[in-house]
Amino acid sequence: MSYLLALVAEPGENSASQQLAIEAQRVAIRNSIDVVSLAELDTLPTYSAAIDTEDGRPLIANQLRRSTLEADGVLLFAAEGASVPTLAASVIAWLATPESAPTVGGKPVAVITVGPGEVINQDLADRLRKAGADVVADGVSITGSWSDPDTMNRLGDTMIAVASAH
Repeated sequence: MSYLLALVAEPGENSASQQLAIEAQRVAIRNSIDVVSLAELDTLPTYSAAIDTEDGRPLIANQLRRSTLEADGVLLFAAEGASVPTLAASVIAWLATPESAPTVGGKPVAVITVGPGEVINQDLADRLRKAGADVVADGVSITGSWSDPDTMNRLGDTMIAVASAH
């Protein structure tokens, strides 16, 4: 069974991205994939080299890096909008640094956004590629109802692509 890490880069327990990550867990079970969300990701501070030290690094940053290293692949959930969400940019910065050994380097990743359009999705995918991630699925923007079979099939296909890229 593949283990995928869901990173919800939209604050709020009831955000659309969080709800989609919960649906992804349900879909994953039917595909023999284990999807686990990293709790409290919304407490992750903006990346700064000044705090990325043994004594200054926040616990959540350590958890993010360790969980990413342990996972077979990563699903990054974010909201589509006019600009890249601050939390999504912070998640990628923490995973991409230090540049000599990025945590996400070579890791299969899918970027899944909620909402119309794919501008943010493509931006996040490009940032992950620059960090060395193997972005196997980008341009996945979910706009339909969670109960729509096409939406759930698309989500399932995305998770299978990440799991099988491992």
